[in-house]
Amino acid sequence: MKACSNCFTDKELKAFISSSTQKGDCDVCHTKEAPLLDLNELLDFFQELTENFQVVEKGEEFKLKIQTNWSFFSSLKVGTEVLNYVLPKLKTDIVNASTKVDFNQDILENHQYWEKLKEELKWSRRFLSDINYMSEELGWDGFFNSQRELDIKDTYFRARVHRESGMPAYALDKMGCPPSKKVNGGRANPLGIPYLYLSDKEETVLYEIRASYLDEVSVGYFQIASGEKPLNVVDFTEEPALYRPNSVNKIIKAHLLKKHISKDLSKPMRRYDSEIEYIPTQFICEFIKVITGASGILFESSVHTSGKNLVLFDEELMKCVDVKLRKIASLQIEAIDITHTKVK
Repeated sequence: MKACSNCFTDKELKAFISSSTQKGDCDVCHTKEAPLLDLNELLDFFQELTENFQVVEKGEEFKLKIQTNWSFFSSLKVGTEVLNYVLPKLKTDIVNASTKVDFNQDILENHQYWEKLKEELKWSRRFLSDINYMSEELGWDGFFNSQRELDIKDTYFRARVHRESGMPAYALDKMGCPPSKKVNGGRANPLGIPYLYLSDKEETVLYEIRASYLDEVSVGYFQIASGEKPLNVVDFTEEPALYRPNSVNKIIKAHLLKKHISKDLSKPMRRYDSEIEYIPTQFICEFIKVITGASGILFESSVHTSGKNLVLFDEELMKCVDVKLRKIASLQIEAIDITHTKVK
């Protein structure tokens, strides 16, 4: 059976198939006159992939486990046809695309350690965590080495709500971090250590500061400081390619760990939450800062789903180049029912 690049969404595999000199009609998605690859040439990759899973009675169908985590195939129909062709040719207990599976125990223990570490950092051991175990045994230091380079032309945003109506826009030098002695602990930064929080869209930053209807707000426009090289940040929003022969296990572990940490980074704090909830993500940011040398992190905004947040460990890496005065003209609030109590 021969497949074309249209059968997959994985960028690395698509590029590999597109480089093929053999052309014809695809046996899977039926694209006409496309570069083709015999699926038998992918057996080693799929063998390596299956070794990261175990068959379990209450698991998830193998095709869904792959597709929900990586969108590897162009459709579930394509995924079913490809997997049902290659799986019988492999040494695996996964007999077809519908076999119920979970990740193997090694992978589960790796990313589930994040939950254990969170509880330890909050309630039992905060300053002397076992970094050697995280790096040498779990390999977490390598998981954060895949970084994104920020373009020197990109613009990011930071906002401040005005204390009263009629104030002029804040000056450029007032849009950065507050002084160290006035810095509270945040989702990424510890108490007294300022990190620069930015968003990739102006609309996103207005959501992030919880601006209210008719609030007047100064919005700062930030760019990489003159003379600085493009910045490398750990990107928690990336969708990594799964097709990395001989590295599939590491790709899976890194993806799952980042996904768990990203949820905690994005989770908005409620007014009645304790700042203790910040400690695990502050710790992982410090880990990234020291171990990888990255300039910051990029993660999804939970309050504006199409936006991303950027945190830089050194505010001097960015410069405020403009400030605009805004007034919030509309506000959308949606409430969902979480309990329903009837009056007796």
